[in-house]
Order: sequence, then structure tokens, then C-alpha cells
Amino acid sequence: MKLYYLGPKGTFSYLAAKQYKSEDAYDFIPKSNLYEVVQAVSHDDESIAVVPIENSIEGTINIVADALTQQNIYAQGELHLDIQFALYGPDDATVNDINKVYSIAPAISQTSQYIQNHGFDYDYVESTISSLDKISDQTGAIAPLGSGEPYGYKAIAHNIQDFPHNTTRFLVVSNQPQHIKDASDSMVLITPKYDKPGLLASILNTFALFNINLSWIESRPLKTQLGMYHFFVQADSPINDELNKVIKILNTLDFEVTVIGSFNKMDLSDKS
Repeated sequence: MKLYYLGPKGTFSYLAAKQYKSEDAYDFIPKSNLYEVVQAVSHDDESIAVVPIENSIEGTINIVADALTQQNIYAQGELHLDIQFALYGPDDATVNDINKVYSIAPAISQTSQYIQNHGFDYDYVESTISSLDKISDQTGAIAPLGSGEPYGYKAIAHNIQDFPHNTTRFLVVSNQPQHIKDASDSMVLITPKYDKPGLLASILNTFALFNINLSWIESRPLKTQLGMYHFFVQADSPINDELNKVIKILNTLDFEVTVIGSFNKMDLSDKS
């Protein structure tokens, strides 16, 4: 069984994947970007992928959210991972020796206060681990805490993220729908057939009618015309009679409802 992730080894996706499944049990296959991860798992029946869907600072990872609407992939698990960044540099360097840093865009955003406070220039690479290749006398890399040491680099500053409670939510996805009977969560995609007043209110009121709590609500453009959106909704509920009634009512209100998955959460925050 293959497990695709945004590589190389040492990325947060790798750390989440490794704590979800053992490399002895799964064939871990890194991809250079999230689009390639989604493409690989959507065409491979004998695989899963671990992909980030939301960060507590940056919000939704749009490429993954859009993939759930456009690709043949479904959610079958959820992981939460604490996000801790470090500044890596050459041997014997200090923070004062660094004038430029490299990392991926979300990492730059999540450490922007630290970067600005030190007056660093910055630029982007495809993964946090590939930023280590940019290290030179006056150039550092922002990468997951603990990820640079296996590559021969030392952390010259620890926990440089802007906010201490920085968590990323990952989804385990495959191209096969899976519904767990006693799931803690269910994710659905709700698409209006046409625009009308009170679209979002009618969705929320229907869930409230059956006392179903929602832990995630996100809109993404339909990409057909300006002002038309899908709505992602994650409910604290399995696919049970109440949730099925919600879906039926939404159908009568001219919404198309697609179940993306029902699954259980796995908290990795104390294991990272």
C-alpha cells in the first residue's frame, strides 16, 4: 500500500504521515508539490495520501480544498499536528550572521513577525526541506524544528513561529469513499443550483434544526461565475438518520450535497 505526501522527508506532511502509519507498513512516496500528491492518489486505487487542509494561522489550504471538489478523492481520516519552526544555518552561525531566509510560502507567512523583526530578506522554495539546500554563509532556512539535523544542519533559533499555538489539520484521503459507522466527523460539500438570498443561512439553519454542531465551514468559488460558491461543512456527527435528514432537506432547497467522508480524528499534537 502506498502513502503519498508532500516531500521530501522532514516536512510537516512527512511527520504527520509517519505518525499516522509506519514506513514499515506503507510505501512512503514523496511528491514535490500538493498538486502532484492529489493527482497521484486520485489515480491509484492502492494508495492513500496525507495532505494539509487547514492551518490555525493561515486558514484553509486552497489547493487541497479545490481538489476535494474537482478530483476523485475522499476523506477517510483527520490528523492534527503542532507546527514548530526553526531557523537553520551553517556551522557556527548565529542569527546575526543571517540576512536572507528561504522556505515555502506558508512557512514564511507563519514566521513573518520573526523575519521582519530581524530584517531578513526572503524567497520561496517548493518545500521546507529544500530550503536547506539554500543555506550559505549569510543565508538561512526556515524548516520544521528537528528536520535539519538529519541533513547535517543545526538550528540557530527555535520556535520562531509567530503564534505559539500553531496547528495544522491534515486529511487522510484516497480515491475510494469510506464511511465509518461510529465516526466522530462527517464532511460534506454543498453546492447551490442557483444564487438566491439566504443561501448560507438556510444551510446553517438546517443543521441547527437537528442540533448538529459544525466544526468547519468554508466557501470556495464554483469557478463558473463571480459570486457562486461551494460550501464545505464538517459536522460533529457520523452519517446517521439526523444527518441524512439534513441532506434530504438541503436537496429540496435546491442544493446538491456530496459526502466527502465520515471519519475519526487522530490528535498528533502531543507526539510531534
